[in-house]
Amino acid sequence: MSNYYAAVFGAGISGLSMANQLHQRGKKVLLIDPFRSDPEAPGPPAAMVNPSAGKKGNLVWECEKCLNAFRSNIDKLSEQSGRNDLFNATGVLRPAITEELAENFKLSLMEQPWPEGWVEWLEPSEIEEINPGIAKNYGGYFIKPGLTVFVDNYLNTFRKVLTDGGVTFSGSKTTYEFQESDFLLTDEEGKTASAEHVIVCAGADTPGFDDWAELGIQRVKGQVAIFETDQELPWKHGLSALGYILRRKPNELIVGSTYEHHFDDVNITEEAYNRLFGKLEKILPEISTKVKKTGQLAGVRASAPNHLPVLGRHRNNPQLCIYSAMGSKGLIYSEYMASILADHLTTGSEIPDELDTERIYRRLRKKGKI
Repeated sequence: MSNYYAAVFGAGISGLSMANQLHQRGKKVLLIDPFRSDPEAPGPPAAMVNPSAGKKGNLVWECEKCLNAFRSNIDKLSEQSGRNDLFNATGVLRPAITEELAENFKLSLMEQPWPEGWVEWLEPSEIEEINPGIAKNYGGYFIKPGLTVFVDNYLNTFRKVLTDGGVTFSGSKTTYEFQESDFLLTDEEGKTASAEHVIVCAGADTPGFDDWAELGIQRVKGQVAIFETDQELPWKHGLSALGYILRRKPNELIVGSTYEHHFDDVNITEEAYNRLFGKLEKILPEISTKVKKTGQLAGVRASAPNHLPVLGRHRNNPQLCIYSAMGSKGLIYSEYMASILADHLTTGSEIPDELDTERIYRRLRKKGKI
């Protein structure tokens, strides 16, 4: 009998959610991540949970289920940990700072299946009232359930709550090898355990797992810049327009993000900073003249060709699974997507075709690559 039902490789956004969903179903889980062994491991300072993506304002896949699942989980984490610094439930403002954006946003409100009570159109004067210093705009919309999440606090708290609740965590580099009916896990000190399933939730590191290299998961570099303002800002909501601007402290702004599909390393660059500062100038022109840079960070996301996460089983071993490629929507997708894979493993329920690994395998077979 295996020591664990599943060994989850990766304790970032997807890995923690995967461990959480299996743990809720009474399964014994080993969570492995040598890069997050520190109880206060560094991470992104803030990110947005925004159900309306891109210049078209299209709603993300199953937006209501995804957002509700994430909100339920982060509320529970706040309650269990006693922390009030995991997120701000202050909404997301999408100002249309060009006429084209205004047309797109109005079409989104008319044509997209917005849940009742989620969104409100605002005229330019209303936007300027709730967001002093905003650029000239043509109206826009306010997404009431949008969130600003302080990702470093969220991830560290999530990991602690899980381990306090019975999930085993290992910060050792670990390999896996399938032997007859389960996986043999061996850490860097030679200690071994076994697991019925291995689930790779390694985000941008997924291509480094040989078993999943053929999926073609892409690595996209992103950079953010952090600024200190000369006075406290009178608003807390997130801003989404030609990028995003988030407020972590009363006088701190986080501006993101770049999307760099071709890169040599994960170092910060001056070119990216100039692009990020340009976003700040376009969206908050007055404030941009009164800030100083206090930081810049770079990281890498994982993305799939159809811009939806990849869930499911390996074509050669159904006990080897993956949950990856959430792109820039990792937070909003995290819990609901993990619940889909957890239900599939424990009850045999179907994974939606647009998410399943089989969608990629079909394409590879058609091209004669597998």
